Amino acid sequence: MTEAPRSRRRYRRRKKRSRAAGLLSVVLLLILLIAGAGAYRTFGPETETIPLEELYGVSGEDAAVLYQYQLQSAEGRVRDGEYYLPADWVQAILNQRFYWDEEENILVYALPEEVLTFDGSSAGTKGQKLLFTEGERAFLSSELILRYTDVRIEGFTGGGTSRIFVEETPESDQVALSKNKGALRASPGLRGRVVRKLEKGETLRLIPNRWNLDPGENWTRVMTEDGLTAYVHNWHLKDREERPVENRFSPVVYSHLRQEEPVVLGWHQVTVRAANGNLDGLIAEAEGLNVISPTWFSLRGNEGEFEDFSSADYVSKAHGKGLQVWALLDNLDESVTLGEVLKRTSVRRALAENLVGAVKACGADGINVDFELLRKDAARQYLQFIRELSVSCRNSGLVLSVDVPNPAAYNLHYDRRELGEVCDYVVNMGYDEHTSGDDPGSTASIGFFRRGLTETLEEIPPEALIGGVPFYTRVWTVSGGEVQSRALTMEGAQNWVEEHNAGLNWDEECGQYYAEKESSGGTVSMLWMEDARSLELKFAALKTSRAAGAACWRLGTETPDVWKVLVSSFLK
Repeated sequence: MTEAPRSRRRYRRRKKRSRAAGLLSVVLLLILLIAGAGAYRTFGPETETIPLEELYGVSGEDAAVLYQYQLQSAEGRVRDGEYYLPADWVQAILNQRFYWDEEENILVYALPEEVLTFDGSSAGTKGQKLLFTEGERAFLSSELILRYTDVRIEGFTGGGTSRIFVEETPESDQVALSKNKGALRASPGLRGRVVRKLEKGETLRLIPNRWNLDPGENWTRVMTEDGLTAYVHNWHLKDREERPVENRFSPVVYSHLRQEEPVVLGWHQVTVRAANGNLDGLIAEAEGLNVISPTWFSLRGNEGEFEDFSSADYVSKAHGKGLQVWALLDNLDESVTLGEVLKRTSVRRALAENLVGAVKACGADGINVDFELLRKDAARQYLQFIRELSVSCRNSGLVLSVDVPNPAAYNLHYDRRELGEVCDYVVNMGYDEHTSGDDPGSTASIGFFRRGLTETLEEIPPEALIGGVPFYTRVWTVSGGEVQSRALTMEGAQNWVEEHNAGLNWDEECGQYYAEKESSGGTVSMLWMEDARSLELKFAALKTSRAAGAACWRLGTETPDVWKVLVSSFLK
């Protein structure tokens, strides 16, 4: 075989190398294209569309609920073109005055002068159900909610989901137009999944930044006219403007029976009918007293029954001495479970009717409700009873006052703000700072008393506030690590000091005299005394706070000099 020339061999090698280089270039180009595509998928704008069922978490007749544009865990319903919200969510978030009685399947709403009830047969203006039930849960129509609640409710269907938007009625909406096509995204940024395409010229409502969901300076959260929430880049927006929102809602207004002069109330403890005969002796030196509250009514059991010691003769005698009578109702009997007795509408109605009937029959002027140790799980029932009772009292011309403990983190469920709205007076019991079962301490130091007034006035106006003051104290004994106490009248405390030859020292911080005595056996007795000097500070605090009155627990346990101090430091 003849050997090929060297030039031809070089040419063939160059050709092979060229082909290899070309192939390598193609491979590298493919790699770059694949890498670029991957990088684009990773870092470029997201093109995948998010299903609305995933975005809002509902499908079928269920409806997503967005409050202030924030998705809620509660779900609404769509029935025959009407949008419904769960009653428990409405009561907790929108309007606590809706009360759903799951035992009697009745919805109750108390207006100032009327108690309304609704059930499954109640129809709206278009013939639709105002409510329906699923098991023990009730769902309220948007029409019913809007009658009594200052909110805006908007319902939408489409795309396989239904949405109900609820918000406190704004004064205006900020809107803008989309200036070009683009994408509505589920989260701010180009990597946010697409909700749907954005068309040029769409009107978009700009959602205020709430719930720490600020999208940043380049993106805005919007709501579309077809009821979708999404994010758009700001360069898509133009022609921003404010559009006023029409609001035809008229809030209810409560009228009140309140005295022009300060209230000076004294509680008269009546545990047997014969105690009604003690009226003359109790008020003989009570200068300035203008209201007496006998403890005549006491709940018994859980069917709305109560013990009744009322007396028309007592009322007639009190009126003759210039006193109003506000009969007291308490829950102190061990047979009573407050949440149980007040949860049923029929029982609350009967209790209110029978109580008001008994008060009117004896000629009394008002009712004082003293429900103590209210559990948080009974607060909803308690507040509903007070609302309904206030309607009966208002329509009967009776003053309604309620007693509440000094404000603390564990008793805020009394809801003083609501009580101050529906009742004539709220009586803040500024005592029991330390009581039976506690460590030794003052029954009502001046700091405790003043804080109670200040915090209560953050929730109710001064013309609704009556400050409760104690006419008693406690003597404490500590022996072998065991703490005991017993209540003493003001005279009893003075007698204890004299009998034990205990020195009194003024405690500036507590605003009371303090006495301490140690026995030879090591038992230590302590007393923070309530007397005319300590009460003068409390009456002066009431004056400074512009409170509507003072309430004294209880008549017959004070010393006579207290009344002169009350007149000089509070009434003048």
